[in-house]
Amino acid sequence: MYLSIKISRLSNFLFFAQKTNKHNLIKFDLRKYLSDEKFNLSFYGKSEDKIWRQIEKIIGKENAKETKKSIVLLNPVFTSHWRKASNHLLLWKQYFRNNQSLFQQTTLELTKLCGIKHSIISKIPIYLISDPVSNDKEINAWFSWIPKESFIVIEIPLGLKVPNNFFPLAVLAHEFFHLMLRENKNLFLKITSIAKENDKLFTKLAEDMPNRIFLEELLISSFIPEGYFSEKYFNTKVVSYTSKPKNLLRWRKFVAFKLYQTVKKYINNNQQIDEKYLKDLIEVIKQNVK
Repeated sequence: MYLSIKISRLSNFLFFAQKTNKHNLIKFDLRKYLSDEKFNLSFYGKSEDKIWRQIEKIIGKENAKETKKSIVLLNPVFTSHWRKASNHLLLWKQYFRNNQSLFQQTTLELTKLCGIKHSIISKIPIYLISDPVSNDKEINAWFSWIPKESFIVIEIPLGLKVPNNFFPLAVLAHEFFHLMLRENKNLFLKITSIAKENDKLFTKLAEDMPNRIFLEELLISSFIPEGYFSEKYFNTKVVSYTSKPKNLLRWRKFVAFKLYQTVKKYINNNQQIDEKYLKDLIEVIKQNVK
């Protein structure tokens, strides 16, 4: 097993265009497509030819030609950024590669929790994206899932140095956890069902996020990166959190603290996430809703 890490100039260009466009660094026709989710996701492809074929399907051949012209117009500005960003991303790629053995070990543990037989880490492309405007002190990551083609994106602030800790591995493992849950159809359907059963509860808490995704975020975060799983494998600390949470991030920390002993039991006993665990999670939420 190995990490399939990609540094794509084209997908980095798209991200750069989105960010700089918001700050009025340059005006170009591409801006009318930047809010289209399918258009954006198309830039994370296995090859440029495949990317452009997909874009043509979404916006048509003429608009695809217009997009290419817009890229040419922005290239001088992007090239200046890319010289620095590409070298920075190579350092981060090396960080993940250097810690690949540890990551492989931990994802094998995740397969047990998710009740699947095989690890999927070598099948999932991981795109490293340079964020030219963020001042965050940590990376941001997200996943895209469709049955035949899934991937993970890691957004890395341009000024963020490669750390001497394992927290970025925990963030990446969190995203793989999402995809692994989808490999176990019965478990995934159970999560969906429980989210529907508690529709009123999650509608109150999730704000603009779909209820199932909100539940899924809390489930995974109870293990990683906020929970005991991260403490055991990535040397992080589970924060003591007792005040009633007000947003998703605080809920993630809250359930990780409250379910610490339960999570420890599941991991150390090689136990799969089951309906009982999901009910325990729901109970923790219900008892602490304002």
